[in-house]
Amino acid sequence: MNQTPRLKLGAILLAIGALSLSAASVAMLAPRPDVTTTIGRLLCAGALANFSLSLIWALIAFIPLRRGEKWAFWVYCFPIPLYGVPMFVLDATNVEKAHLLSTLTPQVMDLLIAAIGLLLVAPGVFRAKKV
Repeated sequence: MNQTPRLKLGAILLAIGALSLSAASVAMLAPRPDVTTTIGRLLCAGALANFSLSLIWALIAFIPLRRGEKWAFWVYCFPIPLYGVPMFVLDATNVEKAHLLSTLTPQVMDLLIAAIGLLLVAPGVFRAKKV
């Protein structure tokens, strides 16, 4: 078990960033979407999926990634280009200009936190094994 201070700090930063993603779920559900409509159910499903990803990501960061497990590093990275970046582009191209800053700022911050956290944990995860 390799828990260097840098690895531990990076993992905690990634977990906090992951948990902050759940704020988007709260924002989606705040107006209480009408679940009797297709759009309302889809909004609830998106919020629940987002919240689930947030929790799974945090658990990966807190447990196996903090221990320096390589698979956890790649599993943590996987949703960024498949979910984070496309959602950023979707919002950047479709949100009203009046709400653009308040919509994109948290996403940019989460992407920066993920990048910094991954840079912090990478040396501990990909260290050379002593023989």
